[in-house]
Amino acid sequence: MFETLAGNRSGTLCLSKAGLAEGTNAATIKTAAPNGAGIDYAIEGILYHKADGDNVAMTATEQDGSTITVQPDLYTCLYLVQINAAGTISAVKGPQVLSADLAAGNAVLKWPTPLDGNCAIGAVKIVTDGGTFTYGTTDLSGTGVTDTWYDLFGIPARPLTS
Repeated sequence: MFETLAGNRSGTLCLSKAGLAEGTNAATIKTAAPNGAGIDYAIEGILYHKADGDNVAMTATEQDGSTITVQPDLYTCLYLVQINAAGTISAVKGPQVLSADLAAGNAVLKWPTPLDGNCAIGAVKIVTDGGTFTYGTTDLSGTGVTDTWYDLFGIPARPLTS
């Protein structure tokens, strides 16, 4: 019987829509699951639950775990929002591309991957036009910043093309 189950071991995925959005306070995010019950997710086959929350601090790293860098003006970038077993929400910055290259079809936005021990629950695409952006410092409703939110089950197989 063990051999039959071996292929079904583990699994890291978000089981409910997180309802990610900009938080009420500056430079924060919130989770507001449409079912009103919070986020259900699994990390390596173990189930967890996180109640909805507002004004969640925006903390992030680069994909390699290093300190996050500033997103320059006229660039677009995906930030993967992740959660760990303790319920701590953070983000991983993906590769940034020139917005003009993305619009012309000469570049794509690659999805970052969650850091070890984390589950992807969503992402935010940030477009800068007239300013720079630093995740956790720059307000999401600031001048020159456009944000688009995505709730995720897992990491999409294809990059974004716009």
